[in-house]
Amino acid sequence: MQSAIDTPGTYKGNTQEAAFIFGTIILTLTIAALSSYTEAGWFSAFSLAIGMYLVIATFAFWKKDTFLYRLLLFGLIAGIVELLADCWLVQSTGTLIYPVNEPMIACSPLYMPFAWAVVLIQVGYLGWLISGHKPLWFSMLATMCLGLLFIPLFEHWAFGAGWWYYEGTPMIFNTPYYIIMAEGLICMVLPLFFTLQSHKKYILAAGFGLIQGLWIWVAYYIAYNIIG
Repeated sequence: MQSAIDTPGTYKGNTQEAAFIFGTIILTLTIAALSSYTEAGWFSAFSLAIGMYLVIATFAFWKKDTFLYRLLLFGLIAGIVELLADCWLVQSTGTLIYPVNEPMIACSPLYMPFAWAVVLIQVGYLGWLISGHKPLWFSMLATMCLGLLFIPLFEHWAFGAGWWYYEGTPMIFNTPYYIIMAEGLICMVLPLFFTLQSHKKYILAAGFGLIQGLWIWVAYYIAYNIIG
């Protein structure tokens, strides 16, 4: 009999994989909150993003978890493609500001692809779990709501920690309204991609990562032009 890790599309509740992902979410939020409280600076973001990605990769290797392997590939490619969106936010809208004294790639901090990979895996996994009990459309709406709540909180802590900030746009708790809308749209599609790649080849996970990364830019563009 195959385990739930081997057949992720059949998952309904209780696995080590799910418990592990929940643990990484709690740990990520805790470190982000502490970094904000202590004004820890960019190196804490660098350590959190790359460190958490390696933690997930280590667990996947230890458990020989091919589903997590695909999610790691999906998330990293999406995070790399997202650099296009970051450049648009920094250069075209002028609303996103990064510190100038840290290692950069394009217009973004060097850790940013890993940070996006971790967030997409964590939020998307929660939405995928919901899809094991509810119709896909319901899980997509639920994951959009998770994005509307989870990521803006992270954005608020990022401001306090000195990771990045916004200016020249309407905001609530240091998070622009358009960012909140966009990140809800970004998260909405994750259950679909997770379900489609649960049993598929790595090349499809890479392709879905490319689409997700482009969708991040589209979501920001739509939200900024509506309420930015």
